[in-house]
Amino acid sequence: MLDMGFKEDVETIMGTIKSAGPQNVQTLMFSATVPYWVQQIAREFLKQGYGFIDLVKDLKKKTAKCIQHLAINCPYQNREAALADILTCYGGGQTIIFCGQKKEANQIKLSDKIKKDIEVIHGEIGQREREIALEKFKTKKCDVLVATDVASRGLDIPGVDLVVQVEPPKDAETYIHRSGRTARAGRSGVCITFYTLK
Repeated sequence: MLDMGFKEDVETIMGTIKSAGPQNVQTLMFSATVPYWVQQIAREFLKQGYGFIDLVKDLKKKTAKCIQHLAINCPYQNREAALADILTCYGGGQTIIFCGQKKEANQIKLSDKIKKDIEVIHGEIGQREREIALEKFKTKKCDVLVATDVASRGLDIPGVDLVVQVEPPKDAETYIHRSGRTARAGRSGVCITFYTLK
């Protein structure tokens, strides 16, 4: 929520809890990555003597060990055909496809090359429609979820076997979060990233 521009809303909620509630409120925060600016905001609302536990032992930008990472040189004009082949080869379970733009996500959903039931979520889709799409995906009424980075954090869907990124993300932290949608709760998974040689 902080990264998506809801900083003031989070501060209002935390401030209300802090001022209205008893002093024995426990606050816990979990994330694969905790940028410095998030730590600064958190410090404002934590009690003296709070603890910070880094489960990756100060190794920066680390992905889960049980994810197989693959990269494919795929020109933009070939991505829909490549996605169709990848979904045939690797997509026996649930798949999340990450796009950089809403337009791309919509194009993939409408592609006649991909023969899968697809749901899409991005910033221009209303909250209710996003919830319906996510529920269909979680309950396995559709196999493929195509999304922008609105879905890269905070989703816990244990059954995702494959993540495909149709272009590399802009930074390592986004890669960690996108790839982390698979291989959850001790499972293994595959993350495939398309790139183009210039």
